[in-house]
Amino acid sequence: MDRRASFNSAATIYDESRPSYPNEVIEWIIDKTKVSTEEKLLEIGPGTGQATMKFAERGYKIHCIEMGKNLADLLVRKGEKYDITVDISSFENWEPKGLFTTSFIFSATAFHWIDQKVKYRKCYDLLKENGYLVLLWNVAPETEIEAVKKAYNLLWSYYPERRAKETKIDIKSDRKLEIVNSGFFDLEGYLDYKWKLADTKEKFTKGFFSQSSYLALDKEKQKELSAKVEELYESLDDIVETDVYTTVYIAKRK
Repeated sequence: MDRRASFNSAATIYDESRPSYPNEVIEWIIDKTKVSTEEKLLEIGPGTGQATMKFAERGYKIHCIEMGKNLADLLVRKGEKYDITVDISSFENWEPKGLFTTSFIFSATAFHWIDQKVKYRKCYDLLKENGYLVLLWNVAPETEIEAVKKAYNLLWSYYPERRAKETKIDIKSDRKLEIVNSGFFDLEGYLDYKWKLADTKEKFTKGFFSQSSYLALDKEKQKELSAKVEELYESLDDIVETDVYTTVYIAKRK
């Protein structure tokens, strides 16, 4: 299964296990960009609304582009009382209805999935003059919990080439360079916000099974791996605390 499309096959688990974004981060973004609630925001790859709802709760109107129908259906149900609309499409293939432009596009833990040749140019074309592209990711560092280390070693054994590649990348610096090197944006702001995530053991375990690297495995490999991971995770405390960094990149249209 395509890793990018794999989340749609486990939309409920994704929704139940994926963390949202800290209020402090959302307020920082709003303060830095001065984005008005009169503006209709555009979100790329909202999933089930982990970042979407944070903006909607603050009175923003949001149009979302989500390629997974199951994910989109959950988002629509969660956002019933807010001004949230969704088109089911990949961003590469999405065509706006009419002459749509906005001063604010955002993407939360999703922008890395989009075709490099398309994403920055298309965002540039959709943005008004002096508009902002805001990219954020939740990044979890290597944990010191032994059971978790073993679980990830098992997962990466299915992807030895990618694991070797990923360990050599400074992902935060790499993303800064990617924005600047696109030629369409200036990097106007950067935040690396550390916080503690406290999950129940059940939710923490579901989080492992919501990853694209797990979901893209065939059913036999999933079954084999899940049995081993569940056995390892039985040793965890009832509440599992981990460090998370939310990194934010505010890019301004040239």
